[in-house]
Amino acid sequence: MASRTDRSFSDMAKQVPAMAYVPYQEFTPTFELKKALQVGTIFPELCKPFCGRRGGSR
Repeated sequence: MASRTDRSFSDMAKQVPAMAYVPYQEFTPTFELKKALQVGTIFPELCKPFCGRRGGSR
């Protein structure tokens, strides 16, 4: 008799691996080195400052 763990692994063998969608990103001008070190990224599009609040409006 197969254990529950054996059955769950056999079910996983039938599944398709995950597929990622990564949109094409155009290279845009980057921050100057000093600014990049302050904000943690050289890409302005990825500069998402933390405001110290939870998400959503309150």
